[in-house]
Amino acid sequence: NRPASAPCPSAGVRRAEQRAKMRTAPAAGSSSEEQAVPRQGTLLERAGTQLQRAGSNLGLQRASTLPTDSKQLRHAATMPITHDMESARPFCGGMWKLQQMIGFILGVLSLVLLALIRPIKDYPSANDMLGITLMCGFFWVLEVSPIYITALAPLALMPLLKVTSSEIAANAYWNEIQMLVIGTYLVDLALEEVHLPRRAVLKMLIVTGVVQPGVLLFSFMFLCWLLSMFCNNIAVTLMITPFAIEIMNAAEEQARDDAAAASDLSDAPSSSDDEAPVDASTAEVQKFSSGLLLGIAYASTCGGLATLTGTITNEVLFGVGKMTSVIAYANWWSFAFPTSAAAFILSYSVLWLRYCRGLKLKALTHEVLEQSYDELVKEIGPFSRDELFVGILQVIQFVLLFLRPTIAKHVTSPYGESLLGDPTLAMLPAVLLFFIPSSVRPGQPLLTWPSVHEKFDFGLLFLIGGGFAISTGFIESGLNTALGKSIASWTEVVSPFWLNFIIVLLISVATQVFSAVGTATTLLPALYSAAESAIHNPLALVLPATVACSFGFALPTATPSNVVVLAKSQDLSRPLRVRDYCCSGLPLNILVVIVGAVISYFSGISVYDSQTPFPKWACDEGVTCLWVPIPGVHRDGTPFTDQACMLLASDNDSGYCILHNGTKINDEPYLADMSFMG
Repeated sequence: NRPASAPCPSAGVRRAEQRAKMRTAPAAGSSSEEQAVPRQGTLLERAGTQLQRAGSNLGLQRASTLPTDSKQLRHAATMPITHDMESARPFCGGMWKLQQMIGFILGVLSLVLLALIRPIKDYPSANDMLGITLMCGFFWVLEVSPIYITALAPLALMPLLKVTSSEIAANAYWNEIQMLVIGTYLVDLALEEVHLPRRAVLKMLIVTGVVQPGVLLFSFMFLCWLLSMFCNNIAVTLMITPFAIEIMNAAEEQARDDAAAASDLSDAPSSSDDEAPVDASTAEVQKFSSGLLLGIAYASTCGGLATLTGTITNEVLFGVGKMTSVIAYANWWSFAFPTSAAAFILSYSVLWLRYCRGLKLKALTHEVLEQSYDELVKEIGPFSRDELFVGILQVIQFVLLFLRPTIAKHVTSPYGESLLGDPTLAMLPAVLLFFIPSSVRPGQPLLTWPSVHEKFDFGLLFLIGGGFAISTGFIESGLNTALGKSIASWTEVVSPFWLNFIIVLLISVATQVFSAVGTATTLLPALYSAAESAIHNPLALVLPATVACSFGFALPTATPSNVVVLAKSQDLSRPLRVRDYCCSGLPLNILVVIVGAVISYFSGISVYDSQTPFPKWACDEGVTCLWVPIPGVHRDGTPFTDQACMLLASDNDSGYCILHNGTKINDEPYLADMSFMG
């Protein structure tokens, strides 16, 4: 028997051993019939491989097609198709899979047809902008090119097609949102460098002393959920998943050793590990391992929803339109935390029912956890001052961002204008990381620039900027006005509650198919611009849409966290499969859509007044909108004394603006008043 402390061979090693055995020549004297069996097996294996590749080509990603290296996996988390290593790529000199070729054709065809046909007559540039948006959408969803490069397409195409100037387009790629992302990401990298989350999980499990499947699952999920509020959820998943796999591999090895020992005591015939049937205890560990990895992915996604910097989709929202004037770190947490908590509870409940109910998991003992902790200490040493300082800086960053509205009141200009924003508060702890000396690496700071250069995903800044550039193009081209008319017709016939529910449902479905990042980057700017043009409160549309972008549980490529655990599961003896996601994620998605739609609706009203008439903060006065002293009545019966009047950019309506009830008025008197006040 192998000692209990021996690590469980990875799935890759097992497969290599099996392939080596299959290549071994048959024994002398074997009959031709006996030698034909392996040949038939080979044909079946080839057929199975072709089916697997076909499934991967359709986006049903398998664990074995993704890289396991953490550096590569950071990119594969948002681009699983590009980093699929095994699928056939017959197009474009071996670069593209079938779906990438389809995406290229659809994207370019959309741009060309809209430029030639020009169906939007009143706003000619809107046709070009719609073509650019559709092309980027197809390229993002089907990963025709790296999503970060696709994000640069608006900067290249909008000036050439006379949608807007290069200066306006370029400004979208570097602003306060990107600086906020950099500040929070640097602290995330420091946490990863000192391995604090891994130590925290093990210590929590050892201190509780209870090794039960339900408790273990809850412990991992709760920590991932909590950490994802402070850190980016991709970073959390990358930190926790390998450590969870180490524990489950040790437990599986213990189960195999216990089964072998029991077999020896009963004088049963022995057999090799690869040929031995999986005993009940080992099967339990394998089953629980799948549930644990899904729990890490789901909890990280739910936790990232709660804060602006927890997930990429929230960061995209923060830079759309004039959202920075109303959304702050603190009030977003107040809005999103109830939905995040409900989604976490539902995720745990579904996974407990599927993977933990009736499970004993005798192989995972307290000794296995202590052994894992001893190995961690050998790897990174005892608890250090570095971990303490990084943990303190992470908490300080969260508190500063949460209290920004209060702190900003004391940092103002002589005219009373607030000078303090989230990027400044996020950068303060991040900069300190480079000034505090490390006790583990004498002569170096807590975080070094080579570590940042190696692990920081600079392409994320391009991706966020691409969404902002599309939002700018909507306004500059008049496409927002054209889309606003269709949105207005919906808002007139559908009640606010059901409109909120429909948006959550549709965006959630789009997230399963097109991924959270592609859905958010394409649709959030479109929804905001359309709501603005329809003179409908933008928050009523973009808040439920952003929340729904985190409801991706049913397919492995829906969210970055799902992709990470799928790839890392190759290190288990039984990797995750697509059906593992579907069987657990589909019922979870149904529950989360229903509960999330209800909570987000009432939270939006409570925190942001999202169902009130078009707000003044959303009126880009003098550019797309005028704020006029004309009284009216909202559709819910609420009276108001002034309102927005959207400027009309078409040649036929030049010199006019339109009120929420469709009335056109001459804008010259109000523009003259603005000039006089200026």
